[in-house]
Amino acid sequence: MRSNSIYQKIEEKGSLDAERILKAGEMKAQALHDEIIANASKEIALMLEKAKLRGQDWAKMKKTEQEQAVKKRTLAKKKALIDEVFQKILDHLLALNDETLSKLIVDFINQETIAGDEIIFVSKNDYERYLHLFASNQKQAKLCLLDKLNSLVNHPQARLQLSIEPVDIKGGLILSGKAFDIDLSFETKIEHFKEIYEMKIAEILFGGE
Repeated sequence: MRSNSIYQKIEEKGSLDAERILKAGEMKAQALHDEIIANASKEIALMLEKAKLRGQDWAKMKKTEQEQAVKKRTLAKKKALIDEVFQKILDHLLALNDETLSKLIVDFINQETIAGDEIIFVSKNDYERYLHLFASNQKQAKLCLLDKLNSLVNHPQARLQLSIEPVDIKGGLILSGKAFDIDLSFETKIEHFKEIYEMKIAEILFGGE
C-alpha cells in the first residue's frame, strides 16, 4: 500500500508538472501570437499611412497639373485676344487712305536720322501706291526718284528713291542705306508697340486677373 501511494504521488506530481508546462507553453504561444499580430498590425498601419500619403501627394500633383493646365489655357486665350487687338491695328494701318498714309510715312522717316540717299523698298502690293503718292514721274523703273517725298522729309538734300524690287512686308517700308537698313514696316512698328503696351492692354482687357 505504501509503495502504491509513492507511485501515485509521483504520478500525480508528474501530471501537475505536465499541466504547468502545458499551460506555460500555451501562455508563451499566446504571447508570441499576440506579438506577431501586434507587429503585423503596426506594419499594416504603416503601409496604410504610406499609401495614404502617396495618395495625397498624387492628388496634390494632379490638382496642380489641372490648375496649371487651366492657367495655360487661360493665358493662351488672353494672348490670343491681345494678338487680335494688334492684328486689328495692323488691318487698320493697311486700310489707311492715301492722305493719312502719306502723312504717316513722312512722320516715320522724320523720326529717323537718315543720310538722304537711301533706297526705299515696299511690298509688291504697295509699289504702285507709293509711286503715285511720292513721285511726279510715275514711270516704273529700277529706281524712281521720290521727289514729292523728298520735299516733305526733314532733310535738305534728300534724294530718296523707290526700288521696283519688292520685299516681303505688310505695309510700311524698308529704308536701305549704305551703312545699314531701317525697318519701318507696319509689322515691326506694331511689334515695338506691343512690347511697350501689351501689359497696359492686358490690364484694360482683363483688369487685375
